[in-house]
Amino acid sequence: MRPMALPDVAEVVGNDAQERAWLDADAIRQRAQTSLPAAMTRELWKYTPIRGFLDALAESRVDGPLPRLGNADQPGVRAAPFAELGDADLERIRTAVARHLAADRHPLADLALLRARGGWLVEISGEPPAPLEIRYPGDGIAPVFLLLEANAGLTLVEHLRSTGFLAQVTHVHLAPGARLRHHRAAHERDVPHYSLLNVHLERDADYMLNQSLVGGTKRRADVHLVLDGPGTRADLSGAYLVEDGQHLDQQLVVEHRAGHSVSRQKFHGIGAGRGRSVFNGRIHIHRNAPQSDAALSNRNLALHPEAEMNTKPELEIYTDDVRCAHGATVGQISAEALFYLTARGIPQAQARRLLSHGFVRECLQGPLAEAAAARFREAL
Repeated sequence: MRPMALPDVAEVVGNDAQERAWLDADAIRQRAQTSLPAAMTRELWKYTPIRGFLDALAESRVDGPLPRLGNADQPGVRAAPFAELGDADLERIRTAVARHLAADRHPLADLALLRARGGWLVEISGEPPAPLEIRYPGDGIAPVFLLLEANAGLTLVEHLRSTGFLAQVTHVHLAPGARLRHHRAAHERDVPHYSLLNVHLERDADYMLNQSLVGGTKRRADVHLVLDGPGTRADLSGAYLVEDGQHLDQQLVVEHRAGHSVSRQKFHGIGAGRGRSVFNGRIHIHRNAPQSDAALSNRNLALHPEAEMNTKPELEIYTDDVRCAHGATVGQISAEALFYLTARGIPQAQARRLLSHGFVRECLQGPLAEAAAARFREAL
């Protein structure tokens, strides 16, 4: 079967992207034009036709408000919209896009940046006492570039209340010794949504992500981490839910480009209705990364007989002297656990809810955990 014809880049982003001082528009256009029809793009989007997202992006709002920042006036936080940046900061953003955004895997992010009219540059020094909060608009395109200086520490909380198509492109750079605790959630069920979280870690940097997701009309959530220095560590965890008529596609990539680096991934998902869930977790150990230590676990509960749960762990290793492990399961509630609860007088329906809730609650933590747990309880 021939692949579906895709629109030209200009059809998606318009013709005025050359006005973006923070973007090398010609280079990004060419990059997107090359990667969009490539075989890798077709493979990465085989469960979620990219054409629907391209159409949504072409019709998306470009004149909407920027995300609102909370606690941005505290010591150690410097935040400025792109329109107010000087030449040096604009060059930093151009460099980040050119060097750290894997265009062969994320052409939709390039297109979103070309179509965006602005965004935020946030720089962190020291250890701000309160969490930085980002509240996204109901729709539109929302680029955020977050840079942590050497030995800086921050807690970041992202709030999402979508009412229409939203494209999030978040780039995080951790300088040597920086530490970030990152919490994000997307629980709206009837909206389309695309997000890329791109994180680059230098020597001895430490990153933790906890996220909770609910399927949408079409929701694609990409996470791409690069451990680019010895002593780096990344801990990723989260829970997700797919109900009737929902679609959720998660693509996670963790690259170990330096040795003596550690990554852990643990995600639990529930299929509670006739929906589709896709989870692809990839660990890539580069040639110059001996003594890397990486592990991935993805477990899924199919509570509905017609729930579709697709999971695919990947390991790509190019050096010896590493520790790597991965595992993925799709199953149903343990009959033994269910019998244990019902034998003690708990009705079967309530017992199923308790076990399902405990399954996802194991992967929720931080300031958004209770809201996520309540959303999951509502569905279960």
